[in-house]
Amino acid sequence: MSLPLTLAVLDGMVVSAAGQTLIAPLSVIVETLQPKASDVKPIGANAWVMAIRDSFVPMIDVGMILGYRTEPANPTDCVALLVEGEGATRAALLVDAIQGQRQVVIKSLEANYRHVPGIAAATILGDGRVALILDVDTVVARRSELSPGAAPVPAQSAAA
Repeated sequence: MSLPLTLAVLDGMVVSAAGQTLIAPLSVIVETLQPKASDVKPIGANAWVMAIRDSFVPMIDVGMILGYRTEPANPTDCVALLVEGEGATRAALLVDAIQGQRQVVIKSLEANYRHVPGIAAATILGDGRVALILDVDTVVARRSELSPGAAPVPAQSAAA
């Protein structure tokens, strides 16, 4: 048996989206919340923003962005992970449920498989399942690419 000299460990929140188990890095999560219908505003056919403390943040259905589902989930049936990425850009990632929080060992996906947009790496959970680790900045950027006119809104510039 050979062991690596170093292990990369990540504090993450284990979530599920469209039946898939994913890890969201705790370092980018500001808070988690259950969206209320009164706080969710539609923009276009399948895009929403959520009012949070005198600002609006785009809501991103993680299952849709990663191709796990073809129809968007109802935002009020989801859990929102309020994340802050590069440039202090905030967004609300919509997931089906939060399963817990744990430290995970990072396994390179590119070295063992190939580059997957929106995924930073993978890990093997205690029960043997593989969970993908989200690249939050790429997920937010992909939402902007897939929904023209629905770019992420910096938290400081939006007004209620």
